[in-house]
Amino acid sequence: MDVAIQCVSAVQANDISSLIRYLEGDIHQEVLDSCLCWASRLGNLNIVTLLATRGANLNANVWGGFTPLILSAMFSPNTEVLRYLIENGSNVNRCSIKLRQTALHAAAIRGHLESIKILLAAGADPDAQDYLWKTPLLHAVNNNNAACVKLLIQQNCDVNITGWVNGRSLSPLLLALMKNNLEITKMLILAGARFEKTVIDYPMNITNYYQIVEDNLNIELRPVYLQQQCRICIRQLLKPQFITKLRQIILPQRIKDFLSLSELNTDS
Repeated sequence: MDVAIQCVSAVQANDISSLIRYLEGDIHQEVLDSCLCWASRLGNLNIVTLLATRGANLNANVWGGFTPLILSAMFSPNTEVLRYLIENGSNVNRCSIKLRQTALHAAAIRGHLESIKILLAAGADPDAQDYLWKTPLLHAVNNNNAACVKLLIQQNCDVNITGWVNGRSLSPLLLALMKNNLEITKMLILAGARFEKTVIDYPMNITNYYQIVEDNLNIELRPVYLQQQCRICIRQLLKPQFITKLRQIILPQRIKDFLSLSELNTDS
């Protein structure tokens, strides 16, 4: 049997003793990298560690340009693999070749909050856009994942970046409105999302928008909008690593609560 198939099969079977034996021979770099991607996808920290120490590239692009970190974020239930890869040099903002998606995109698509927290703490760009210009936030909105949306907003993502969804260029707010997701709609408005109607055939017109916001969500839109624009300006100045910087700055608690969007932690 070909040594590449033997190595990959050992990784898939979690057979570390056989893998060690195969690695004693002359192993091509691509085989090591493929094995690392499989181990990262499966969440096997012991094998990931072994392969890394044997020279596998933690930033390798294989299988359509996916890196071990992206595969771990998308498939692995073991966040310790994600932590290990980051701590040992994986680039958190490296994107796949074809889809142009980062590990944060993958975690947002999957809806795994702990992975999102780890990646953002390591410096992942919350506003990265993939080949359809979708940000992690837009993916989360498209999946109706309110918890993921809330986390990305609190970590200071840009709530107004548009991307292509089903052939249309949509903002997160417009997408949430079209999906009739009032919980996410409210969070986005409180985070400063703007309603912008740029194409005439959108089913959501300005009258519908005001009715939803003022009647269904009980938000007086104009004063809230002005307040949010002030908040956005300050939050943008604290990028990157917004949460870390906010914790370090000496400010009255009310101002910290204002900047951290503390109202997202209430049910009101």
